[in-house]
Amino acid sequence: MKTKKMTEGNPFQTIFVFAMPMILSNLFQQFYNVIDTLIVGNRLGKDALAAVGSASSITAVFVQLAMGLAIGASIVVSQYFGAGKTDKIRSCASTSAIFSGVVGLISTIIMWIWAEPILLMTNTPPEIVGMGVDYLRFYFLGSVPIFVYNALSSVYNALGNSKTPLKFLIISSVTNVVLDLVFIVNFQWGVAGAAAATALSQVLAMILALIDVPKLLSGFERTEKAVAFDGRLLLTMLRFALPSALQQSIISVGSVVVQATINSFGSAVIAGSAAAAKVINLASAIPINYANAYASYVGQNVGARKLERIRPGLFSSIFCCGGISLVITVIFEIYAEPIIRMFVSETDADMMQVVTVGAEYVRVVGAFLVLFSVMMLTKATFKGAGDMFWFIFVTLLSFVVRLILTVGLAGTFGVDIIWWAFAIGWIFSLAFSVGRYVQGGWKKKEVG
Repeated sequence: MKTKKMTEGNPFQTIFVFAMPMILSNLFQQFYNVIDTLIVGNRLGKDALAAVGSASSITAVFVQLAMGLAIGASIVVSQYFGAGKTDKIRSCASTSAIFSGVVGLISTIIMWIWAEPILLMTNTPPEIVGMGVDYLRFYFLGSVPIFVYNALSSVYNALGNSKTPLKFLIISSVTNVVLDLVFIVNFQWGVAGAAAATALSQVLAMILALIDVPKLLSGFERTEKAVAFDGRLLLTMLRFALPSALQQSIISVGSVVVQATINSFGSAVIAGSAAAAKVINLASAIPINYANAYASYVGQNVGARKLERIRPGLFSSIFCCGGISLVITVIFEIYAEPIIRMFVSETDADMMQVVTVGAEYVRVVGAFLVLFSVMMLTKATFKGAGDMFWFIFVTLLSFVVRLILTVGLAGTFGVDIIWWAFAIGWIFSLAFSVGRYVQGGWKKKEVG
């Protein structure tokens, strides 16, 4: 079987080997998002870049919802696998994929009907609303694949297989870049071409996963009662998934409010922040995915009742991931302007303002990447153990602090407070996460 038990062996090596393919998978995913932005900014100009940036905060609502739903399957499958209850894993995988696909279809319908009103509600400048609508509608043609792929990918990760999703995303990412060039440069489809390229690449990733999943699960025994859609298993998964999905959606909706604040500063600021956000997302993919790998490690060891392996796993992960983040911080502090300049056409009149805004964003947020890494890994303990109240609480706390500072102070202190709000929110979240970890209540939250 293409699975891996993480309940034995050196914790550092176990997590590191498992985490690297996950990190590379997400880096490839973020990479083609960066390529999208580079091509849009250089070929279509500042307004097109601003339109994609404004729309991206809305697409993030649904992407985070997909990831939140997938967390339920990941927690349940990892703990069942660690406890040796493998007869339920097939139904977990199919039930999660079917339910996620239905939610994805509903998301597509919503966006095709209400794309324009949503953009107008977020203070999107009138001159870029049309491009934003085109981007959203074509992007959401790939909504069902996004939801289904996330559900299936979470099963791979829960079973200790992070290499296969990496292969899928490499293929998907390369396809996305090629289609970007074809649709935007050759066919001149504008921002709709960028969105269509992303949607088609997501379809490809989903198809590859659907073909391979039966091979992944072929070694698990079947039971006479096993069905493709199991209502009881769905309820078990939703016990973990819904709080996480709700938390992710609240954060994403709040991010739309933050984007509306950014939008009020004009197209140049929107474009600069959009470019910087892609860069920061690329960097934060490392701690986020290292934390996801560590959470699967926690889930399997909690299921196997080997709690003594959690602390060395956490500390070794902080050491490794924190070190990588420190290197990235140094790069951002030195090369912020050249990095942002890559996203901007030299012919744009507001090029210098775009670069200034983007560079400040990268420098401020980048300075706290090590702290972000420690926070993400510490709270991942709660996710892996099924302690969802605390996982959601510390995540929401970080965002609520950021939202209050952004909406309440941006008018007084200017756009820079938006970048500083990230760091202040992370500090609050880390403090409470460490407190909960030391208190130890997360040790009693396994699926059962």
